[in-house]
Amino acid sequence: MEQEQSKRKDATGSFGDRILSVETEVSRFDRWVEFAAAIVLSLATVATAWAGYQAALWGGEQTQHSAAANVAYVQSAKMSNQALQMTSLHANLFVAWASAVSGENSELADFLYARFPAELKVATDAWVATKPLQNPDAPPTPFVMAEYQLVQNTQATELQQQAETEAEFANRANEISDRYVLLTVIFASVLFFGGISGKFQSKSVDIAMLTLAAVVFLIGVGILVTYPVQ
Repeated sequence: MEQEQSKRKDATGSFGDRILSVETEVSRFDRWVEFAAAIVLSLATVATAWAGYQAALWGGEQTQHSAAANVAYVQSAKMSNQALQMTSLHANLFVAWASAVSGENSELADFLYARFPAELKVATDAWVATKPLQNPDAPPTPFVMAEYQLVQNTQATELQQQAETEAEFANRANEISDRYVLLTVIFASVLFFGGISGKFQSKSVDIAMLTLAAVVFLIGVGILVTYPVQ
């Protein structure tokens, strides 16, 4: 009788030891998963914050360049309008001078010519030198001559180019900002997968979630280092 009770105690003790051993193994595995997940989550949190910060900076850069482009476009349009008005005034003055010359009214022609703006006078002299009355290949008017240059037209062209350059900078900044926003989504998925690791009753699932979080994090970091930094 005593031997049977002893055997029962031994069997019970052995069974309890096995349970404790399994529980200890599970506890160690859980701690290891939690520790690894904590590292991945910490790094992913920092990376998410950095990506969001860069997205905000590049968004501000886009706003600045867009504003500069708009200002340049407005100024370019203003200078173009001024150039058009100047050309219209010059054309009226030239027509009056040409009429005086054709009517052999030299006094009026000289009076008008003396009041030609510098741009019109240079172009008219170059046009007259082509002998338009005898040369059929001569330009029809001084206004198509290379010598006819208005400061307003030059400024309008420069401002237009400046506006296009600023617009390109704005588009590039917007593209970079969008890429950083996409990275925040990638790192958010790392936080999700890392957060749910260790929550399952299966070691393989826990390891799979933690591994997936680490792989996605490394991919995100690999992409992150290729982006320009403000």
